[in-house]
Amino acid sequence: MALPCALFSSSSTDFEPQELVKQILKVSQLPAPSLTTPEIKSYEWHINTKYYSTKIQLSTTDKRTIGDKEFAESVEAFIHYFDPTVPDSFSLATAWLPYLSHIEPEVLMLVCKCAKDSDAVGRKTTLAWCVENGFELVELEPELDSEDEDDDFPETTGLARIIQALHAHTWPNLQMKDSPPVQSPLVRQMMKEQKLLNKELEMRSDVNSKQTSTLGQNSTENEISTSLNSIEASNSSSPSSSTNGTEMKTSSEASASERKSCDSKSNGKESESDSGVLLPDDIDWTSFIGAVASDGTNEDAQLGDKDLGVDEFEDLFRKLKVMKDRAENLAPDERKKYAEKVAISFWNAIGGDEDELGDLDADSD
Repeated sequence: MALPCALFSSSSTDFEPQELVKQILKVSQLPAPSLTTPEIKSYEWHINTKYYSTKIQLSTTDKRTIGDKEFAESVEAFIHYFDPTVPDSFSLATAWLPYLSHIEPEVLMLVCKCAKDSDAVGRKTTLAWCVENGFELVELEPELDSEDEDDDFPETTGLARIIQALHAHTWPNLQMKDSPPVQSPLVRQMMKEQKLLNKELEMRSDVNSKQTSTLGQNSTENEISTSLNSIEASNSSSPSSSTNGTEMKTSSEASASERKSCDSKSNGKESESDSGVLLPDDIDWTSFIGAVASDGTNEDAQLGDKDLGVDEFEDLFRKLKVMKDRAENLAPDERKKYAEKVAISFWNAIGGDEDELGDLDADSD
């Protein structure tokens, strides 16, 4: 099986394709070639990169030919030199297209010394043709403008670009290399230091997590302790703390009594009028409204005329809470009836017209 090859040709009388091969092989005189065909001369080139190694043929021809079938199938790259100052040189370069359509090499390069807009074949014309036909224009001695000179990462040009493209190609017979180990003492030391640093950061992270958890737990305990101390201080400083404690206990007992009464009623053992059950009529609605509107800003202030003390006001709200707790423990239908009774009791307390209650009053009866 023939080695894969890169085919070099030229349409300039002043430049032979062997010149490019010399520069790639870095020799002043080429060794004896192997004749693939009478028109094609080949020179072996050993490619040895960081990632792979392979052997290919650098083939040259002075005529437009793709040799025999075996050679045509081995062509992976085509590099042609032309002279942009001579129109016929460019025409001869374009004449290669029918031949290339049969072998379809992946690497296509059109090489010249320098492409200028003032040439017989202008730079723009050359670039347009290259783009249209899949070629890359490579200038061996390109003109650099001010922008290129200031570029920190200049583009690879000239012979280096040709070699770079050939190295980048995936040759069918290449042999991949194993990833080489890092041998630099400096790099090994840096890797060791980075490993130690990562370990130290991980340990610090664990310590910080534990400290954060402990601080969070202590903070919660401090908040609970502060709240309890505030409650104790408030109870000890308030004149009515004893009364409030008694009322809270009474409210709790009343709520328990209400729940017990509700359970008993569901079993058919007691009725709403049993002892311990707070009915809507037990609320002094007039006093309640008067207390709420005592600041004079409420439009319904005239409905109440009693000036309640702190104990009476708290007693009203305690009774409302008992009624609320009772309603929450009733079945939906019974809760509705209980709410109707509360509404009727409130309506009567403010002097509302009983006829306006309509069916609500009738249903509650």
